[in-house]
Formats: sequence, C-alpha cells, structure tokens
Amino acid sequence: MVEVEEIVEEEEVLSPSQERLLDAEEIEKAALNLTRPTARMQLESLAKKLRKEGEALKRVEASRAAAPPKEEKKTLPAAEETKPAAPPKTTIPASPPVVIINNNAHFVPIDKFSFDDGGYSGAWVTLYIDLPGVGSTVDKENITCQFTPNSFDLIVKGYKGKSYRLYKDNLENEIDDFKSKRVVKADKILVKLAKKKTDYGSFEHWSSLTAKRKKPGSKEKDPSAGIMDLMKEMYDSGDDKMKKVIGETMMKQREGKLGDGMGGMGGGLGDMDI
Repeated sequence: MVEVEEIVEEEEVLSPSQERLLDAEEIEKAALNLTRPTARMQLESLAKKLRKEGEALKRVEASRAAAPPKEEKKTLPAAEETKPAAPPKTTIPASPPVVIINNNAHFVPIDKFSFDDGGYSGAWVTLYIDLPGVGSTVDKENITCQFTPNSFDLIVKGYKGKSYRLYKDNLENEIDDFKSKRVVKADKILVKLAKKKTDYGSFEHWSSLTAKRKKPGSKEKDPSAGIMDLMKEMYDSGDDKMKKVIGETMMKQREGKLGDGMGGMGGGLGDMDI
C-alpha cells in the first residue's frame, strides 16, 4: 500500500508544463487515427496550443528556479496569466484586403438600340437594348438609369467583365422623369420614357429620340395665337368627340400637315366634322 501511495505522489509531481506537453502528445497520437480531415485539424490545432503553453510554462519554471524566492511569487502568477492570453493574439484579422472597390470610370458606349415612339396614343417612348444573357449574369442593382426631364443615363456594370453606358440628353420632348423607368429582361434592357400630354389630351409626337438642335430659350410670338386660344376654349368646353377632333387637328397643324400659319389653321378647322 505504501508503494502505491508513492507512485501516486510521483504522478502529482508533474509540472504544469509537463502536463500540457504530455496532453499534446496524446492528442497528436489520437489525431493520427482519425479519418475525417476536419476533426484531425481540430485536434492538431489543440495539440499545438497545448505545446505552446507547455513550452512557455517550461521557460517560466526554469526562470523561477534560477531566481530568488521573492521573485518566484511574482513571476509565476504573472506568467501563467499572461501566456495563455497569447493565443488570442494570433487572431489577426485578414479583412484589410477588402480594398476590391473597382469603380470603373471607363464605359463602353452603347450605340445600337431599337426605338419605338409609341405613336399619338402611346404613353411611352421605348428603347430596346439587346444584351444577351444580361438578366441572368448581371445583378439588378448594377443596372441603373437616371432620368431628368430632358435626358436619361443608363449604366450596366459587370456585363461580360465590362461596364456599358447609354446617355442621351436634349431629348426631342420633355419626359415625366418620375414615371420613366428601366426594365430588365432575360436578353435585353428596356428604357421606357414616360411621355407628357399636350394641352389637347393627346401625347406628344416623337419623330426622333433627340432634337436636331437645342431648343431656344424664348419663342417668337405666334401670329395665330388668337385662333390657338379659341381652339383651346372649344376643346375645354367640347364633348369627347370634339376634343378628339380638335386634338388630332392641332397635332397635324403642328407637324405642318395642314399648311403654315393662319391658312393651315383655317384649313384644319374646315376639315373638322363638327
């Protein structure tokens, strides 16, 4: 019985550094028998941590043995508390490489698209831009379109590794920039420009997407302004049929299909079946 007690006492004499090193050895042996890589990595990581702590404690124990008794009490607790705190320092954040902000200032211009003016009754002027696969390869937030009353700016980022742009200003007529929108399809993008209505209830006619020249800031007084005012009064007070006839006549007159000036306006009134 005495011999057994002596053996137990010898096991208890193991220093903290020896305990950690022995634990590390046992864990490494156990890791060799594991077949799952992730489980083996976890055990190997734990064994490395124990080895580090064991080596650190070993150095502390050596310095404690060589130092005077007064320093023994100061170094041992300090070393045992500070060294285990060393592993968290290995948590070096690898996030700084997130400087992948690549704002491409260069855009490939989009110079091919289809244009539909929508006619007199259509509420939209629609542009069709063919980009095969754009709906499935580009995120919707990377397809933007800014609208103003006289312009639009379509930008497509990340399509086949490039950024594309379609910008048009000086539109032939003003648009409703709040209602205008872009629509993304599987293989194309639609830019829908919301038309504005004229004083006569019909939508403005678009012969082209942009005006031939800049619109002047001031207009000369129209000699037929009196008849125009009369027509507007007739339109406001007339029934649906009257409004339709006057609206169509006014649009034809504006396009020059009924002649110029007073004669054209008069011809327009004569053609009306009121």
